[in-house]
Amino acid sequence: MLESVGHARVRQRGRARSGVIPPAAMEAMGYAPGKQSAVMAGLAEAGGGALLALGLATPAAGAAAAGAMTGAAAVHAPNGFFAAAGGYEYAASLALTAAGLAVTGPGRLSLDHALGHAVNRGWMVPAALAVTGAATAVVVGMRNKRVREAAEFGQETLFDE
Repeated sequence: MLESVGHARVRQRGRARSGVIPPAAMEAMGYAPGKQSAVMAGLAEAGGGALLALGLATPAAGAAAAGAMTGAAAVHAPNGFFAAAGGYEYAASLALTAAGLAVTGPGRLSLDHALGHAVNRGWMVPAALAVTGAATAVVVGMRNKRVREAAEFGQETLFDE
């Protein structure tokens, strides 16, 4: 899941000094407050991807990366499925891959395995996915509400969705 880390870094090329997506960009996409949203999205995406690549805290890492990519998919959803048209295909693929890794767990060549699965217990998978799923549903739901309200009042956004 180093792809998730790379994806986060590519998006951050036009970043502010904080090293995350500019808050104005997050707010233009419907995520508010912008600064907190940018920090949390960056941590979930890059942190979850890096932990998955290491095979450490796999349930939580996979759930975090899946949640971040679900938020990205919501931004691209109005463009349809295919990534070539700006759709959510790529983000959804990363989200499903991260969720799949959270469920299947790490392999023998992982830090979880080397540490005796101290941060990879059976109960952690449903707990991590349930908490992340609920949080993602709330955040994306609030984002969709803001986007609908902005469209109703004719506000311009900085970026096309």
